[in-house]
Amino acid sequence: MTPRSIVFIEPTGNRTNVFDNYMRLPLLGSLYLGTILEKHGYDVRIVNENILGRQLDPFDVKADVYCITALTVSANRARLLASQLKSLYPDSLVIVGGIHASLLPEDFADVADHVVIGEAEGVILDLVEGRCTDRIVQGVPPQDLEDLPLVNYRLLEGYETIDTVPVMTSRGCPFDCNFCTVTRIFGRKFRMQSPERIIAEIENALDCFKSRTFFFYDDNFSADRNRVDRLCDLIIDRKLDISWAAQVRSDLARDPELVDKMVAAGLRWVYVGFESIDDATLKAMHKSQTRADIEKAISVLHRAGVNIHGMFIFGEDHDTVESVAATARFAIDNRIDTVQFMILTPFPGTRCYDDIVAGNRLLHRDWDFYNGMFPVFQPKNMSPSRLISETYKAYSAFYSIRRTLLDTLYLFVNVFLDALVWNFGRADRYNLDTVFLRGGAKTIVLKYSDIYNSYVNYLDALEKERLLKRGSPS
Repeated sequence: MTPRSIVFIEPTGNRTNVFDNYMRLPLLGSLYLGTILEKHGYDVRIVNENILGRQLDPFDVKADVYCITALTVSANRARLLASQLKSLYPDSLVIVGGIHASLLPEDFADVADHVVIGEAEGVILDLVEGRCTDRIVQGVPPQDLEDLPLVNYRLLEGYETIDTVPVMTSRGCPFDCNFCTVTRIFGRKFRMQSPERIIAEIENALDCFKSRTFFFYDDNFSADRNRVDRLCDLIIDRKLDISWAAQVRSDLARDPELVDKMVAAGLRWVYVGFESIDDATLKAMHKSQTRADIEKAISVLHRAGVNIHGMFIFGEDHDTVESVAATARFAIDNRIDTVQFMILTPFPGTRCYDDIVAGNRLLHRDWDFYNGMFPVFQPKNMSPSRLISETYKAYSAFYSIRRTLLDTLYLFVNVFLDALVWNFGRADRYNLDTVFLRGGAKTIVLKYSDIYNSYVNYLDALEKERLLKRGSPS
């Protein structure tokens, strides 16, 4: 009998994952797959534990098919759910997919009926309807993203609580950073939707959400500048009146006219993977950019009135205690609006991971800590605990109470001076949201000091265990 009820589950990561706890946004893979199945008559339910605000009780999700998404940071939870659901409902089909399942399918082969590698749109119907019998299934990437259905966001439980609408308009990346899993999953060929199709995606979302704030999930939204230029023209011509954020590279700054047009079309924030301010480190990462490129990007984007969320990585082999502190100073001196100081995480399947494993530097494979916040390998120029300490210092320096108070004072002085002459034409420069974000980030930094300390204790316990094994007779 063909199964009729299907539940997609996006598990939460460990409590140590700041992104899960404070950025409750759904993945779009489950939404695309769920929409495909719904259009073929299936009863589809999508549950995201982060949006739900709690872990799912397996007794509450009786279904014919379970599709579980496994990221590396949620791999342990995904495996537990797959095992529990298969035990409770042995006649139901359990399918596991996602980035971690694609990179290490063997992690789930014993608890799932099928493990999907890569993009699943081309195989999901065959899996659900029993035409696929292999345990490990290779996905079939859609070459034309125009063929994908417009997402039915209403399949997601709690979609009404989302205030930033996610849209993804491309897959793949022409670059090849050594720490990134994107090219392993989606390839280096840049597949994209046309500007007209993106407008349809936006209008489809506006029919579902009250919010007019969008976040383009694309790993490199501006990879094709002609496409972005045409999209901005359409947004402006149709008077869509949306605000949006996107992930871009620093090379966007080579086209300041395009940046200005993006702002006119509603761009407010960019998320930029700067990664490092050291040219040797950038070269080792295969980042294809320099410190000069980063400085130019900050200047061009700020001049256009765009807020910058700068993302940096600590722990590469060129990094030292001094370079970590210098990066925090750089972010402050260049007035980057918000930052993420992430610790290098060697995700399985990347060259970074292979090199660290080959050097016998991996500390453990507890996937709960593979989230960019903790060193899971031995850095070259400092101890893991020192890397944690320096990262925390960098966060504390950038999100200091003094800086937040000065930002607030600067804001109110500008409002007061403009109010004296009844001039609020500069209101979009007040950056109230940035002040709130920095204040909130400071609270997060303080909260996570205890988690950092707990992780240091965890590493100490691992080291003692290794020493005991070394000292025991063979």
